[in-house]
Amino acid sequence: MQRRYYQSHKPKIRIKRVLIVVCCFCLFVLLVFSQLTRIKLMIKGYDFHSQNIILSLDDQQIDEYLLYNNKIDFHKWDKVKNQQHYYDYQYYSQLHKNKSINEIVNEIDQFYQLYDRKLSSLKYDIQICRKLMRNYSIKELSILANYHYTYPKVKDYLDIKGCMIDDIPQYIHSQKSALKAVLSVSYPFIDSHNKIHCQYTINEPENNLVFIKKGFQVSKDYVPQDLVKVSIPIAPDNTHNMLRKEAAQALKKMYDDALQLDYHLVLNSGYRSYHEQKKIYDDYFTIYDEVTASGLVALPGSSEHQLGLGADLTSQSVIDKQRMVFGDTKEYQWVRKNAHLYGFILRYPQNQSALTGTANEPWHIRYVGKDVAQEIYKNQWTFEDYILHYGFDYHMTKE
Repeated sequence: MQRRYYQSHKPKIRIKRVLIVVCCFCLFVLLVFSQLTRIKLMIKGYDFHSQNIILSLDDQQIDEYLLYNNKIDFHKWDKVKNQQHYYDYQYYSQLHKNKSINEIVNEIDQFYQLYDRKLSSLKYDIQICRKLMRNYSIKELSILANYHYTYPKVKDYLDIKGCMIDDIPQYIHSQKSALKAVLSVSYPFIDSHNKIHCQYTINEPENNLVFIKKGFQVSKDYVPQDLVKVSIPIAPDNTHNMLRKEAAQALKKMYDDALQLDYHLVLNSGYRSYHEQKKIYDDYFTIYDEVTASGLVALPGSSEHQLGLGADLTSQSVIDKQRMVFGDTKEYQWVRKNAHLYGFILRYPQNQSALTGTANEPWHIRYVGKDVAQEIYKNQWTFEDYILHYGFDYHMTKE
C-alpha cells in the first residue's frame, strides 16, 4: 500500500515543478520584454541616466535614438545649460560643423520654442523642420513662421532649390508656378539683361551644374579637391594646366578623337584660383572701365575657371601663327559641332552676350556632363536658358 501511494504522487510533484519553471521563465520573458528598450539603449552604450531621459520621450523620439547609427554623447551637450534636445543638437552640429556647442544648443532650444508656439500649428512637423534646417538658419525658420503661411501653402516653393524664405510673399503674389516664381523674383539676373540687386554664394561648388557669373559666386577659399593635370598639349605660356578629374578625362577623350581627324587642340588655360583670377581682372581693370572689364573677364569668385570646369582652348595652328585666333580655325568648327558629345558646351556663344553678360568667347568651353551638354546643344540653348528651364541643382546663400 505504501508503494502504491508513493508511485501515485510522484508524477504530480514533477508537474508542479515544471509549472514553477514555466512560470518563472514566463516572468523572466515578461521582465525582459518590458525592459527591452532599456536593454537596447544599454547595448548602444547609453548610461542609466541617459536611458531615463530617452525613455521619458514618446515612442517616435525613442525610435530615433535607437535607429541613430552612433551613440549621442549627452555629457558633451550637458557642458552648457540645455533643454535636453540631444538628438537635434547632434543632427544640427553635423550640418554646421563650424558652430560651437553653445551656439548649437542655443539655436536648437530657440527652434523648439518656435516650433511649439507657431510651426507645429502651421503643419510643420519635426521631420519637415529638420529637412529645412539643411539649407536654412533658425532665424530664417522664424521668418517663415512669422508669415503665418501653412506648410501646404508654401511647400512647392520650399521644394525648389534656391528658394529664399525672405521672398516667399513675392512668390505667392506673382501667381507663377513655383519654379518660375523663385527664378524671376530671387534671380532675375540669370538673364544679364536684368540688373543685379544682390549677391549669392553657392553652397555646393563641387556640383557639376554650378551656374556662376556676376551675381553668383563661390568662396574665395574654394579649391576643387579632385584637380588633375590635363593630358593634352599645353600652350607655351600656359601655367594653368589642371581641371577637375571628370572634366580632364572628358577633354582628353575629345582631344584624342579630334587628333584622329587631324585636328590639333591645345589647352590655353584651365583651373585658376580666386587670387589668380583677381590678378587678371585687375589687369583688365587698369586698361578698361569696370563695365568693359567685367564683360571681357569674369569677376574674381565668379569665374568658371575657379570651378575647375572651364577651359580655354587654342590650336597648334594659332601657336604656329598660321591662324590669328582660335575662332578662325578648323579646330574651333569641329569643337563647336562635337563638344557636347564629351560633356562640354560653348559657354559664351556669338550673339548671346546680352543674355550671358560676357562677350563672345569661341575658345571657352565648360564641362556640364554629357546629358546636359547634349540637351543644350539640341535646343541651341545657352547655360542661362538651361537654368531658366530647369532651375538650380543646389542651394545658395544671399549675401
